[in-house]
Amino acid sequence: MGFVRKLGQVAIVGGALALLVACGSGDDPGSTDPGSLPGTATGLPTTAGAAQDGECGRLTEGDVAEAIGPNDGGQHDYMLGGCVWTSTAGEKDGLVEAVHATVLPADQYEAVAEIGEPVSGFGDGATYANLYGELWFPCRSGDFCGIKANIGDSDRREEIALRLGKALQGRV
Repeated sequence: MGFVRKLGQVAIVGGALALLVACGSGDDPGSTDPGSLPGTATGLPTTAGAAQDGECGRLTEGDVAEAIGPNDGGQHDYMLGGCVWTSTAGEKDGLVEAVHATVLPADQYEAVAEIGEPVSGFGDGATYANLYGELWFPCRSGDFCGIKANIGDSDRREEIALRLGKALQGRV
């Protein structure tokens, strides 16, 4: 029953995120204020072909390419929020590799996160679940940052999740 409840919560969060993306941010598209343009006031690196809202600017093209090789440049991640980069190199060990990066408010984090074992180097409450390659840690005034490394090799999966987590931690 817990799985069904969690699946329902993920569907609700995903639907809300889809609605937000479809409706836009509400910013005046004619505004010339640099703070109103996605990704321009944050100082975060950008990725070629990144999602329009700046979510894909949380990791650099080099960060992602080092993890999964050639990729799609990042797209909005409707499952976890944030951005997902998918390998364009095809399947590797029966899996198309991907990297997800997101920043969520605590209530959304609790609805979607796979909670793993405590991990050091990311503050109190940081966890890593090797089965999913999922790292979560507190960041930005009560929000939670998440990295999910869909990598077939479990040793590489953990190394990549921790490395990308440090990159994300330094940019939020």
